[in-house]
Amino acid sequence: MERGACVSHRRELRDPIHGFIYRSSLEQDIMDTTVFQRLRRIKQLALASLVYPGAVHTRFEHSLGVMHLAGKIAQRFLSDEESRLVRLAGLLHDLGHGPFSHVSEELLDKFYDREKIQVPEGTQPHELVTWEIIRCNTELKKLLSDRDREAIIGLLSGTRGDRLLKDIVSGPLDADKQDYLLRDSYYCGVRYGIYDLDRLLETLEVLDDGDERVLAISEDGVHALEQFVLAKYYMNTQVYRHKVRLITDAMLVRAVELGIVEDGLDFLAQLYRFDGTEGFLTEWLEWDDQRLVVTVCSKETPDSYCKMLFKNLLARRLHKRIFSQNIKDFADPLVKFHLSENFSEVAKTIENLVGKQIGLDPKLVIANKYTIRSVREQSRNSVGPIMVVKPGTKVTFEEESTLFRSINEAEKDEFIEVYAPVKFEDEKDKRIKLREYAEVISAIICSIAREKGGEVLCQ
Repeated sequence: MERGACVSHRRELRDPIHGFIYRSSLEQDIMDTTVFQRLRRIKQLALASLVYPGAVHTRFEHSLGVMHLAGKIAQRFLSDEESRLVRLAGLLHDLGHGPFSHVSEELLDKFYDREKIQVPEGTQPHELVTWEIIRCNTELKKLLSDRDREAIIGLLSGTRGDRLLKDIVSGPLDADKQDYLLRDSYYCGVRYGIYDLDRLLETLEVLDDGDERVLAISEDGVHALEQFVLAKYYMNTQVYRHKVRLITDAMLVRAVELGIVEDGLDFLAQLYRFDGTEGFLTEWLEWDDQRLVVTVCSKETPDSYCKMLFKNLLARRLHKRIFSQNIKDFADPLVKFHLSENFSEVAKTIENLVGKQIGLDPKLVIANKYTIRSVREQSRNSVGPIMVVKPGTKVTFEEESTLFRSINEAEKDEFIEVYAPVKFEDEKDKRIKLREYAEVISAIICSIAREKGGEVLCQ
C-alpha cells in the first residue's frame, strides 16, 4: 500500500488493469461525491464502442488508475504529504470532462466566451474547467481545505511547487498515459497498448535539472521506455485514429455545432459557452453522455440537424469516408501549404463545394484533418525530451536509444479526409463512387489553391 494512505482505514477495489487499488478514507469520500460519480457516465473513448464493442469504460475507472499509479511513483521519490497531494491530483485530473470526453474539449475550444476567459498559452479551456471545479465545488470544499485545493490546481497546472509532482501526473512519463494505454488496449480488445509497466516503474529516476527536479529514466529502463512510446504510437495509429472513431467524433462535433449555430438549441449554446462563472460550472456538472443524447433526441427537442445526426449515431447510420489522402502526396506545394497551415480556412469551402457537386447538403459534409507525428516526436511532451540518467552524466532518450536515434523526428503524416452521408448499393457501386468522389474532391482542393494564388501543378 502507498505511503500516505491510512492503514487503519484500508479500502480496496479490484481493477482489471492493476489488480487491487487501495484508497484512503479521504479518497473514498471524494469518490463518493456526486461530482466524481458523474465520471461513471462519461465514456473514456466517446463512441469508440461502435467499432470496438468493449470500449465502454469510463473516466471513473481511469481516474482511479491514475491515482493508483501516481501513488506508486510518488512513494519512491516524495514525502508522505507530497504523495498525498499527487494521489489526489491523479484522482481529480479529469473531473471537468464533458459529455463524450475529448469531443467536448473541441467544442469548448470553439464556443467558450473569449471576452470573459483568457486561456494561458499551453493550456486548453477544458483544463480551466477542471481547475475551477476543484476550486469552487461545494462537495469538494467540505472534504479538502482551501490550501489543498489550490495546491492540487497548482500541481496540475504546473504553476506551483516542484515540477516533479506535475511530471508524475502530467508529463512525458506520466501516470495518465501509463494507465490509459493499458486500459484502452484492454477494453478495445487489442494488444497495441501493452508495455512492461512494472519494469518502467522500477527504472524511473529523479533528475535535478538546474532549479527543478524532473521525472527521468535510468539507462536500464531504455528498452521499457521504447516499448511504452511505441505503445502510444500504435494506439494512436490503430485505435485513436481508426476511421470509424474519427467519423463518430466528427459527427458528434458537427451535430453540436449545427445545434448551436443553425438549429438555435439554447441548451447547447449555454452548455459550451464557458464563461468562468459558478453558474456555468453548476450546469456543466449536470451533463453526461446519456443526458446529452436523451435531451437532443427527446420529443421536446424540435427536429433539427443536431437531432438527425444524433439519431443516426444511435442507429449506427454513420457517414462514410469518401476521400482520404496524405497531404504530402499532393503534387503542388501551394496545395500542401493551404491544407497543412490554413486548413480551418479552407475546410468550409471544401464542404460547400463537395456538397453542391455530389448533391448533398453541405452542412452534413465534414472535412477533417488529422496528424500522425513521428514516433520519436511522440516520445516527448511540449515540456521537452525524456532524460536518461547514466553514471556521471545524462543524455536524452532519443540519443540513448538506438531505435529512436535512427528515426527522423521531422517526419509526420497529415491526412485530409471527407465524410458524408452517402450510401452504396454494393461493393462494386462503392468502388465506382469512391473513385468519382476522389476525382471531384481532388479537383476542388486544387481549385481552392488556384483561387488563393500561385501556379498549381495538380492534375
